[in-house]
Amino acid sequence: MKPGEPVALWAISVDTAAESRKFSDTIAKDGKGALAFPLLSDAGHRVIDAYGLQDPRYLKQSTAGIPYPTTFVVDKAGKVAWTRLDHDTTQRPSNSEVRAVLDRLR
Repeated sequence: MKPGEPVALWAISVDTAAESRKFSDTIAKDGKGALAFPLLSDAGHRVIDAYGLQDPRYLKQSTAGIPYPTTFVVDKAGKVAWTRLDHDTTQRPSNSEVRAVLDRLR
């Protein structure tokens, strides 16, 4: 994000709010600084399920509800303008890929 740019970033997971805080605190202690965005809890995976993102590999396990890694860009009107869903948990869109999407929305 560029300074002063009206863009917000959030991460959503099935972790509880307490687990997310602990994770955030751990990251902040690694010497690279704190997270620059909030971690939102969807412990009941209602949002994850509403968007059909639940990874079936985790069904019937204690980790049920874990979603596929997914990135959404939502425009000023609140509409999903771009989505990328990855089946490989090590894959994520690059910063330049997301930047290009944001630039197209201007």
